[in-house]
Amino acid sequence: MTGSTVTTEFKTGDLVLCKVGSFPPWPAIVFPQRLLRNDVYKKRKLNCVAVCFFNDPTYYWEQPHRLRPLNKTIINQFLKEGYKNVTQKDLIEAYKQASKYSNLKRFIKSRFTDENRINDLTVEESNNGSIIAGEDPFLGKKGDGRNLKVTAVAQRSKRRKSTHAYDKDDDDESDDTDSAEPIIDGDTTSINKKKHDHYNIEKSNKVHTKLDRSRRIEICLLFRRRIQKNLIQRDTPPTQDEIKESHKLLNKMHDNLDNDPPFFDVESLKHSKIYKLLKVIVNNDDLEEFHPICKDILNKWSSLIQQIKLEKNANEKSDQRKPGVDKQVGISTNTRS
Repeated sequence: MTGSTVTTEFKTGDLVLCKVGSFPPWPAIVFPQRLLRNDVYKKRKLNCVAVCFFNDPTYYWEQPHRLRPLNKTIINQFLKEGYKNVTQKDLIEAYKQASKYSNLKRFIKSRFTDENRINDLTVEESNNGSIIAGEDPFLGKKGDGRNLKVTAVAQRSKRRKSTHAYDKDDDDESDDTDSAEPIIDGDTTSINKKKHDHYNIEKSNKVHTKLDRSRRIEICLLFRRRIQKNLIQRDTPPTQDEIKESHKLLNKMHDNLDNDPPFFDVESLKHSKIYKLLKVIVNNDDLEEFHPICKDILNKWSSLIQQIKLEKNANEKSDQRKPGVDKQVGISTNTRS
């Protein structure tokens, strides 16, 4: 390979641009693997680092050579001129949040708060000291035997940089690590536009069964993750079974919109952020067959969504009024659309 090279020696806390499928490069942070949730960490790839996106609640495993360094100059240039050619408001907001980023610990604290595991961070700092940037991004959780192999992978990555060459066929790990694997979200893909009427809401004649309200947050998270995995988190078109399952899940959600007491409430929507996923689907022309039911659900949730926005605005104003406290860079959870 000739010409300019791109560094692969990223450290935790570094700003990067991560390209996911058909999405434009998205501002992200190289995230310490030891601080990942268990459901994220179990997807670990030995030659990948974990990144955490701005203005999005998701993580992504990516090989370092596919990431691009992001600095204040690039961010400012985008916010000054580049945004004029961008139709995705969420991407613009992501760059705005990246422009305010200054501290990895604050970023992580905000993310842990969003994920309702702030106590885990307290325990982590008690056992291992304060969170600092600049760590090895390949280093996993303590006791993970794969950490020994990671060292060799990182060294091989550096050798590729020094020789200005990268050949997937020469990578002895290529069989199971060539393609990065999304954790919760990923890119949209071209969906077969053939209609799958067998699960359309208009034709659902099944007996409606109520969902367990005591587990509503957990169930909402499961709904979101399954639908995202089927329709959004992909590099290849979904299978017929995945499309059918998505219709069934959306129908199940629709069937429980009018429960008394309500199954879907402010807390379940705020924690799962499933309404943002439905907005992504509605804004994707390739997912047209899902638009009617998603729009109907969003319409039913309109007052709840408005309440979430009002609470968020009130909290932000309250933070701004606190004397002597720097405004925390929040991790907005808008899903890329």
